[in-house]
Amino acid sequence: MSQHACAGNSKVWFARTEQPSANAEGLVLRSPKKFRVHTRAYTDPAIFQAEMERIFAKTWVFVAHESQIPKVGDFQTSYIGLQPVIVSRGQDMQIHVMVNRCVHRGAVLCREAHGNGTEFNCPYHGWVYGLDGKLLAMSERREAGGYAEDFEAPEGLHRLPRVENYRGFIFASFNAEVPPLQQYLGRARTVIDRKLDMSPVGEIEFVSRPYVGRYQGNWKFQAENIVDEYHFMHTHKGFVQLQAKYGQTTGDFDVHKGGSAKSMRKVRFAGVTWDCVNGHGLVETPSGEIESYLTGEFADYFQGVHAQHGGETLASMTGKLTASIFPNLGLIHNQVRVWRPISPELTEVIIYPYELKGAPPAYNEGMLRSQERFYGPAGHGQADDVEIFARNQQGLAGSAVDWLILERGLDTDAQNDHGDYKGLTTSEAPQRALWREWERLMSAAQA
Repeated sequence: MSQHACAGNSKVWFARTEQPSANAEGLVLRSPKKFRVHTRAYTDPAIFQAEMERIFAKTWVFVAHESQIPKVGDFQTSYIGLQPVIVSRGQDMQIHVMVNRCVHRGAVLCREAHGNGTEFNCPYHGWVYGLDGKLLAMSERREAGGYAEDFEAPEGLHRLPRVENYRGFIFASFNAEVPPLQQYLGRARTVIDRKLDMSPVGEIEFVSRPYVGRYQGNWKFQAENIVDEYHFMHTHKGFVQLQAKYGQTTGDFDVHKGGSAKSMRKVRFAGVTWDCVNGHGLVETPSGEIESYLTGEFADYFQGVHAQHGGETLASMTGKLTASIFPNLGLIHNQVRVWRPISPELTEVIIYPYELKGAPPAYNEGMLRSQERFYGPAGHGQADDVEIFARNQQGLAGSAVDWLILERGLDTDAQNDHGDYKGLTTSEAPQRALWREWERLMSAAQA
């Protein structure tokens, strides 16, 4: 995902003059008929810094997948907000998540994305840490003006107090009091389960190299957009026209269904959306043509999935099934997407295409080629989205209009007994999920 300069008139008519403030009170305006978000929630540096402390440091954050660290000594570097962390597989095969910072003078230990080793060695002064973060050695401890006999050596790297794993998805939190992960995920577990249950053995693997890029916009744009069904026919109009003309011959592999703009709209508008407790947004659009899967090229594979999980679940699996798991994880098609806030106006996104373990190699290959076609560096969808994010951030630079409107579907959303709201396909229910949780966490520290 490369940076894109914003097209069009770049003149900013009104410059923002208010002093930065971490006070989030009143930035989300809610009533039975209204749901609006203030521009400052996307642009204010003080609000951004408060998000790092009140959101990313307080809740569960996705840091890695088990398939990235299968063996003893494997490690993956990641981030929780602005804080770099190391996810490692210890000698006991346990997963450890530690702050990627030497406790001596603060140097980052690992700058590689991943690797394998027996220890972590600080390049500044040679302090050595084990795979579990324990301090193993201090170089020249007592030589030439070294440390005193009674020096109180630290235990080791700062280890996160909570690390949990749901079906290979590793989450960590700086907050020891965060609720259990399964409880936190709530209905979003359904999306994870159905994605993984497409595999005959219920597992996925990160095999391909990820797409890594940055865009000029706030991190919440990505969290909102991945579950925004309203934008597709407009933002991706060029792709829709291409699909209508050439269909599957371009290598779509049946990911974006519909042979014309009209039929594509009909398919995309046939599902439901969810505004879930804890900030998760979901889109569910079941496939209406599972017979084509049961009798097509991969009939044996899909018949096995059908026998194991039933027709209704297979329709859900082969349709549109998307999740934005608050605050930094997305699931769409056969990919895991992770976004990292860098500044109010800069976000990094990593897209991991995954394979279904045990599925036919040709099926995994076809899905990978489809990912490249739409989301890769030369694809259609990713470039469109990045351009829109830059346009959004440019538009928010001025102060003539304070509020953004997220009221689509507000009058038709229905709340269930678990506190989740079910909306129609293009309802902005998934976006409201993010902002309800954002408001709760950002206001909690001020209560």
